[in-house]
Amino acid sequence: MDLEKLLYLQGVGNGFVDCDSHYHTTPAADREAILRAMCHAELPVAGEPLTADWVTQRIDLLDAAPWHNFLQPFQWSYVDAASIRVRCPQDYTGALTLNLCTENGIATELRFVVPHLPVVGDYYTDNRLYQERELRLADYLPTEQLSALNAGYHQIKISAADCPDGMNNAWCEGIWMLVPRLSYGAELPQQLSRKPWGVSVQLFSLWSKQPSDSRRSGIPAKIGDFRVLSEFIRLMAAKGADFIQLNPLHALPLQDAEAASPYSPYDRRRLHPLYISTSMCPEACHDDWQTALPQKMPANNNGSLWIDYAAAFKVKVAELKALFKVFKGYPSHHPRQQAYARFIDDNGEDLQFYARTQAQQVTAPWLKNPDFYLYLQFVAEEQLAHCQALTQELGMAIGLVRDLAVGAIGAGAEVRQHPNQFCTYASIGAPPDPFAPQGQNWGLTPLDPIGLRQANFGHFIALLRSNMRHCGALRIDHMMGLFRLWWWPEVAASGTQHGGTYVYYPFECLMAILLLESQRAACMVIGEDLGLVPTEIIEPMYRGGIFSNELFYFCVDEPRLPQYAGFKPPSEYKPHALMMLANHDVPTMAAWWQGKDLLQRQQLKLYSAVELQQAQQRRDHKRQGLLHWIQDMTGCQLTVDVDFATLLPIWAGAVAAGNSELFSLALADLLAEEDAVNIPGTSREYPNWRRRYSLPVEQLSQHALFGQTIDTVADARNTPRN
Repeated sequence: MDLEKLLYLQGVGNGFVDCDSHYHTTPAADREAILRAMCHAELPVAGEPLTADWVTQRIDLLDAAPWHNFLQPFQWSYVDAASIRVRCPQDYTGALTLNLCTENGIATELRFVVPHLPVVGDYYTDNRLYQERELRLADYLPTEQLSALNAGYHQIKISAADCPDGMNNAWCEGIWMLVPRLSYGAELPQQLSRKPWGVSVQLFSLWSKQPSDSRRSGIPAKIGDFRVLSEFIRLMAAKGADFIQLNPLHALPLQDAEAASPYSPYDRRRLHPLYISTSMCPEACHDDWQTALPQKMPANNNGSLWIDYAAAFKVKVAELKALFKVFKGYPSHHPRQQAYARFIDDNGEDLQFYARTQAQQVTAPWLKNPDFYLYLQFVAEEQLAHCQALTQELGMAIGLVRDLAVGAIGAGAEVRQHPNQFCTYASIGAPPDPFAPQGQNWGLTPLDPIGLRQANFGHFIALLRSNMRHCGALRIDHMMGLFRLWWWPEVAASGTQHGGTYVYYPFECLMAILLLESQRAACMVIGEDLGLVPTEIIEPMYRGGIFSNELFYFCVDEPRLPQYAGFKPPSEYKPHALMMLANHDVPTMAAWWQGKDLLQRQQLKLYSAVELQQAQQRRDHKRQGLLHWIQDMTGCQLTVDVDFATLLPIWAGAVAAGNSELFSLALADLLAEEDAVNIPGTSREYPNWRRRYSLPVEQLSQHALFGQTIDTVADARNTPRN
């Protein structure tokens, strides 16, 4: 039984190199558990031993059967090297016909003799050698026709006069994707007179002193929405910022009012309705909408800097239902109704499925109308579009930077609509390491690499398109996930907590799709490549113009730079990268400098007393190294008792002056916040994703540290290039 070959074909890894460069072999039982999770529907009897016949049949399906067709169902090539791979038996010497129909309807037909094509691969099955040959269109099409071939998804058909021996049919159809070499905007930073910079925010953490509707004596908007974002855009544009980096805006499950993590989405193709601003909605201009509100509106703010999602949900949903009632009263010829109808048509079944599923899963009878959720998406999309348009109107070079989470929850609409493109019997996470000895399970359902191929990557394409709308750039969380993801089976096969392994994806094809969709959407791409990064993705990212993502805390080389505690000089930062001072997975800079995050980890029982002492010693070493780094990079001599308000502008300015073509710092750091928005490794222990910023957006410009640090960063980024 050739089980090893099947595991390879399914993409199930046999081991990995950890963060300390040690190789770990994955136990055979764990690999088989992942295989069973992948093939759950195809297994003859769940839980029974895998039979040799089943393994052989599965190998034949994945490896041998495709060679009996002239074409792979989905293939791609670069637009400047257009070629099509054709498969047929080695002894076939006849001619074949290619019919090509481009996306814009241009049809081309050409004939070619198979032995004239170069061989690029072969496979032996059923006592016959099959060959894959490359049809290079430059050898057959005139220059004018060749240059008319544009990047896109084109239909191709290969046919023979008669069906050759060993082939399924005399013809075969497929999708041929032509892609550019570079993602959109890869050279933008070099074309500007300054190096772009921006500020990262958690949208839900932004808030305003002003009521959500200025005509009501209502309650201030103390959960971020698109109106508050618009105000923040105006502020940062006036400061010279080029982009606003956002958390994922994906739809969260509305049946769970306490759902808070933007990285555990219900559907990544849809927007979270709580971000809708009622005051930005045209329906709010009608007096009727207020009469439709409940007589008693609950307060959405208790004066705390921690968000009460249940209260915020009650307020927002009541307001949105009232707006929807006004909207339903419009006649069909009303411009809003017509715009809504176009939106519904443009978004097709994916949107309809989301609305139906969300309506089915909520418990309140008054929320069970699918049309309500269609309306919410219509409003959310137009408000996000307004925000991006505002960034361009105010002169930002990039605008909004959206974030694509690595997965979705299994109970959500995204997974339920496409169960064949996901593996619903597994979840994704990270392997065991010194920081998480049991590994990490993120509770997200992974895309199935085989299912993706069999569906011609349809869901992945739709996912990129929806997330590249209304923004200037898209940050892909855990970029390594296009190459491999750590899977946990539903039940660990080995009987221990270490039951997972890496599963590998068709990385080159996914990257090619990413380049094409980036150009089509005019959307730059930032790949979050922090942590355990396989070397196989580094060169393709650089070659495709995808920006890397560096984090100051992790940009270290301790053995080479012990005097700086490993912190690299800014001149050594990756040029084609977004450098961030901090992100949502690390402590705020104020907490880090003061060591308050370490004390908090002990309070949360994440550190023992001994572990706390060891961590504090390491932090003292890091602080001293940082001070040496600052002195050598800036000439400023500081001591460990320096006030954070003095330290931050110097620190941020030095990093901002570095090599990185993009730079961002977190609003939380500009306000010297000490409480993290998220502490990895916690759930009930800490109120993750609920922290508000300490100041409303109207008062940010009055904050001394905010203004001083922003001015320092802007000056550093405006320094003429060498």
